[in-house]
Amino acid sequence: MATPSTYSPTPDSTPADAENRWSTDNSADLYGVRNWGAGYFDIAANGEAVVTVTNGKRTEVSLLDIVEGMKERGLEMPAVLRIENVLDQRIKELNEAFARAISDAGYNNEYRGVFPIKVNQQCHVIEEIADFGSHYHHGLEAGSKAELIIALSQLKDHRSLIICNGYKDAEFIELGLYARQMGIPCFFVLETPTELPIILERSKALNIDPLIGVRIKSSVVVEGHWNEDSGDRSIFGLSTGGLLDVIDELKAADMLHCLQLLHCHLGSQIPNIRNIRSGVLEACRFYSGLIAEGAPMGYLDLGGGLAVDYEGARTNSTHSMNYQLDEYCVNIVETIRESLDPLNINHPVIVSESGRATVAYSSMLLFNILDVRNHEPSPLPVQLPEDAHELLHNLFAVLQAVDVQKFQECYNDALYYRDEVRELFRRGQTDLRARAMAENITLAVLEKLQNCSAR
Repeated sequence: MATPSTYSPTPDSTPADAENRWSTDNSADLYGVRNWGAGYFDIAANGEAVVTVTNGKRTEVSLLDIVEGMKERGLEMPAVLRIENVLDQRIKELNEAFARAISDAGYNNEYRGVFPIKVNQQCHVIEEIADFGSHYHHGLEAGSKAELIIALSQLKDHRSLIICNGYKDAEFIELGLYARQMGIPCFFVLETPTELPIILERSKALNIDPLIGVRIKSSVVVEGHWNEDSGDRSIFGLSTGGLLDVIDELKAADMLHCLQLLHCHLGSQIPNIRNIRSGVLEACRFYSGLIAEGAPMGYLDLGGGLAVDYEGARTNSTHSMNYQLDEYCVNIVETIRESLDPLNINHPVIVSESGRATVAYSSMLLFNILDVRNHEPSPLPVQLPEDAHELLHNLFAVLQAVDVQKFQECYNDALYYRDEVRELFRRGQTDLRARAMAENITLAVLEKLQNCSAR
């Protein structure tokens, strides 16, 4: 039996040499940072992950520097880091993208964004959205009494909207009516016909005209993770018959003038722009129908749906999106204008309720790396023991024969012999050390093949 000794790879196949050929661009491509990072995250020339913020000028900040600063203040990992500058940038980009689309299309109204409080109820997040968003009259969406109180306490700009969705009891409605009396545009969006009698009764008792919206159930089935809740299967919104019941009840109460908003939420994280355009087109048909019924209208709320490209793939897969922000805004603005202009209907204020698209990039989980696992082969003997299994000898011969001219052949042979050894192991016809040796030699073959392809 030969005496094992350490196998030394040739100079052109050493791990160190492979590392020298690896660059920060290789890392950025491997992890897709420049795709899903959307310009906010990147890898610097020194290999550190950086976040890019814009505050008058564009600035790159190393995440490692942020972590060191946190440690100096006694903060340990894991920790959730929220970057207000990125949050501000998202609000700015959303509002300015709609402003550009409106200007380019000759659209005769404006955009009003609202942030759904339920998406992130952290105090500092809501405060920052209300504070920075006031430059764009960016409002808040409330789905409960508690969230309505938050919205009323944070919004200082009375041109910012408050959209009230969800279940509404008498106390909730009274609170919104008092906000209306103070000059705050606070809309009650009807989810079911049973909510309307409460609104009418409380508004009559307080002698305050409400701002009313209706949420319709769109028939458009969207792609993505939540597509099973879209279309006719949606649990939210009024049917067409229910919508007509609301109109008739408002007419009977001489309150049709209070109906000024149509709400159409297609779904969350919509990856395909065609779904959005189809949904807006249908919403415009409902909007024009309400105008024909005598409602003054004036606001078209398209809910959420603006996706985040978590994968960076730029496709219509569930966790991606096949459109950019500017395209999203242009499609909405153009569809509304093209639908309503032939009917001589004034352009409504466009409202959207982007949640994830507003806050997703502004927070991250930071945690320590406790260990690192690699797939480099362990040192191999110069030659195998004579009594080693024939398959191991064949695999070792493949390692010695690796050459760029035999690239595919060596790859196929290495995997074949390794899998044969694994099969023998499963049958109990070889031992643990033989399997470990087969897998280790295969790793060495793959490493040499990789170095050949890199040359």
